[in-house]
Amino acid sequence: MEVQITHKIGQKEQRSFNLLQYVHQIIEREKTNAIGITIMLIMLGTGIASITAALSVNGEVSIPILMTATLFAMGANATAISQQPFKTIVWAFILNITVNSLLLIYQIIDLLA
Repeated sequence: MEVQITHKIGQKEQRSFNLLQYVHQIIEREKTNAIGITIMLIMLGTGIASITAALSVNGEVSIPILMTATLFAMGANATAISQQPFKTIVWAFILNITVNSLLLIYQIIDLLA
């Protein structure tokens, strides 16, 4: 996404928003709080994954959803527990939370239908 900014003298300045660069800037800025952020990511990621896993065994069991939810959650937790670099931990949890949130939304829509 590009934004054009017009100055008083009529010059245009191009600015672009890069999501990956923005996340990397936040990671660099918050390295001093890495332990606290990692603990919060573990709680949030595991919470979302446990709800996803619980819905996958509600009524008819969906093994692919259950295995995907647990794979991403435990993979992200193992990344944090094995004390990988903070950037790796954050990206593992972003992937975990995104995949499990999408699976959760899918299951809620399927449950309501």
